[in-house]
Parts: sequence; C-alpha cells; structure tokens
Amino acid sequence: MDGPLMHYECRGPFNKELVDLMAIAQRDFLLATRPSGNWVSVCTMMESAMTSPEGLARYTEIMAAPKPDNMVPIATAFVIAPDVEGSRIMAPLYARIYSDIGRPFGLFETMAQAQAWAQTRIDQADADKSAQA
Repeated sequence: MDGPLMHYECRGPFNKELVDLMAIAQRDFLLATRPSGNWVSVCTMMESAMTSPEGLARYTEIMAAPKPDNMVPIATAFVIAPDVEGSRIMAPLYARIYSDIGRPFGLFETMAQAQAWAQTRIDQADADKSAQA
C-alpha cells in the first residue's frame, strides 16, 4: 500500500489457476495490512492482458463474491500500456466485470493517469463521508 493506493503488477497471459493465485496473494496482503478508510486498487498489467475464458469466468466469480468492507476498494484502475498483448481485446471485458459489481473502474495507459484518477475518487469519497457526518 502506498497511502490509500494498493498497487500491484500482474504478468499475463492469465489462466484460471493464475487468477486463483493472484486472489489468494491479494487476500493475504489485505489481511496483513488491514487497510482502513477509502482506498483504490491499481493494477499494472505487464506483457499480456489476455485471459483464458475459464480465467475470465473465475475472475468474474471472485470479483462478485462478498468480501469484508475493509477488503473492498472504492474503485479499481488498470494500467495497460498499448503495447501489452490483448489490451484492446480485454479492456472492455474487464470493464464489464467492474460495471456488473457496481465498482468504479478506470483504464489507463500510464501510472500517472491512474494515480490522478484514483486520488480524485478518494477525495470525492472522503468529501461524501464528511458531508454525511
């Protein structure tokens, strides 16, 4: 965690087993760090964004599963540079997964763009929380 940003890198292509391993690693990290307050998940995809149909189905299932509140970011950003294999094919599929679970999702070519978007989301969520208090 870098303040309210959880940044991680993933190297594809992804299959069901790799998706499961990434979910376990993220869960273990969140259990160890126990984030509090509003935070955003930022994933940088390296080499390939391609996912097998089984891997995509498993990722969809994992994302839709209930989780403790402190283990759910207020938004998720993916950084996928144009030269990452499958970026244009997979981007709308990932966006739909997040749309289906009602979580704001942003897709960016650079980390700077993703960080700016994430900070805007955090600032808005903090302002909304203050207004409710």
